[in-house]
Amino acid sequence: MTSLRRHLLLWLLPLYVLSAAAAMFVSYQRYNSSISAFMDGQMHNLAESYARELAASPTLPTLRMLDEDHVEHDGTPIVQLWRDGQLLASSWPKPALGLRPEAGFHSVSIAGHGWRLYTAPASPVSVQIAQSNAFRQRVILHSAEYSAVPIAVLVPLSAALLWLAVYFGLRPLARLVRAVTQQDERSLAELPLTGVPQELLPLLTAVNALLSRLRRAFDSQQLFVQDAAHELRTPLMALMLQAEGLRNRFGTTADEELVRLEAGIRRLHRLVEQMLKLARQQAAPPGSATAAVELLPLLQEVVGDLLPLAEQRNIDVGFSAALPLSVRGDADALRSIFDNLLDNAVRHTPAGGSVDIALHGSAGAVLVEFADTGPGVAPELLERVFDRFYRSAGATSTGSGLGLAIARSAAERTAARIELLNRADSPGLLARVHLPGAA
Repeated sequence: MTSLRRHLLLWLLPLYVLSAAAAMFVSYQRYNSSISAFMDGQMHNLAESYARELAASPTLPTLRMLDEDHVEHDGTPIVQLWRDGQLLASSWPKPALGLRPEAGFHSVSIAGHGWRLYTAPASPVSVQIAQSNAFRQRVILHSAEYSAVPIAVLVPLSAALLWLAVYFGLRPLARLVRAVTQQDERSLAELPLTGVPQELLPLLTAVNALLSRLRRAFDSQQLFVQDAAHELRTPLMALMLQAEGLRNRFGTTADEELVRLEAGIRRLHRLVEQMLKLARQQAAPPGSATAAVELLPLLQEVVGDLLPLAEQRNIDVGFSAALPLSVRGDADALRSIFDNLLDNAVRHTPAGGSVDIALHGSAGAVLVEFADTGPGVAPELLERVFDRFYRSAGATSTGSGLGLAIARSAAERTAARIELLNRADSPGLLARVHLPGAA
């Protein structure tokens, strides 16, 4: 996935570097033009000065002799005096520069060395000025380099400023991403529109409209489940009372049929209660009713409530705690987690098995474990069993498939995490509840 910040920088930085290079090239061209024009003017003035001196006096002027250092390093122009195509005098005789037939400026190359020439208009004594092109290019390059230094220094500085501009320019988008990640099915608050760039307002408006529709849909779903569960509780209770009336009326003549009828009604009643509990938990916001919760008495209450079911199924329930521990959380949510995990363990453990509960931890983390001796769960299904109404193939318990879904929903409300593992020491399932540090 491509980062928008990286994408912008990958486009803007090369464009900026190219712009800086273009500015340097234009600067070089301007220096080339201006310095060449200035030096051409000097050559022209020097030739005119010698022409006026020759016109005033027929005597040839004395030329200062030059050496290679003067010509190549200092750029001193070479003066040549010609008459009838014959070289009369030259300030540096080394280059074989013949007299140009046309007056004006010329660029020539002799033995791989370039020269800039100016030939004065024809007269009895013709004047020709020559200057080294290497010296000219060196002056132009030095001047262009001097002017390019500030641009070269500003390139990394401007790149850093450009990165900061992109970073701060995209901060509203980062805030929007954080606001979106905080949304879940229980808290679909509208995204803030303050401080948002104008370009993002249509997107945020559309997202807020979608969140509003989702809130209405979730509210409608939860109300339907709650209303349906409430409406079913009354006729189910009436059915249970009618079954008891039938037992009292017929005695033991229809005992087997009544037992199956009562068992079916109890399962349906439990399913309705679990649906109602799940709907209420999903409607509650995360972190509600947070307080210090003593885990030892809470677990003892959970064991006490489910002990009759365990005794009925001949399940041995053991409980151990290293020391009393407390955490900050929702007591009702924690009770729901422990209730459903212990109920799930008891119902899936064969008669004569055992369920062991252990509480241990420290100030950094608290761990509650429920270990049963049931058949366990296939490794690929350890996450699937948290789905609503899911029952693994071959399950013989009378559960409804909502217990673990209720436990996970309650865990999400109180910053807990449930982990399911198959036991390594014996057949069975190990359910671990990871809780935040002690209160």
